[in-house]
Amino acid sequence: MKKAIFLFVCILTISSGFSQKRERIDQANKMTQEQRTTLAVKKLTLALDLDKSQVEKVATLFTKMDHKRMQKRKERRDANFEAKNKHLDHMITLQNRMKKILTKEQYETYKKMEKHRVKKHKKGETCKKTH
Repeated sequence: MKKAIFLFVCILTISSGFSQKRERIDQANKMTQEQRTTLAVKKLTLALDLDKSQVEKVATLFTKMDHKRMQKRKERRDANFEAKNKHLDHMITLQNRMKKILTKEQYETYKKMEKHRVKKHKKGETCKKTH
């Protein structure tokens, strides 16, 4: 029974993720964990005619699942920040080293070339490397 409910919840979550419009997702993000759990459990109660014991068990399961989902989202956000932060530190170091190596005119040309390369990269074009 637990596996069937879990499978149903997973399918419901995945399918609703694809079918919902952005505004509905934004509204869901504004709700608390308890509010999301309450609504999901009530929908399942209507669909599956759950008794009180089942409602409590499903609510507990949903609360745990939502907590894990929010924790994973936070971990991804933190990892993304760390990666971007590290990349920017690298770019600052590279810029300072290039300033020391190149003359002022060469550095200005280098900055223009770098800006053009970044612009092409963002468009998805490939840059030719010269060795």
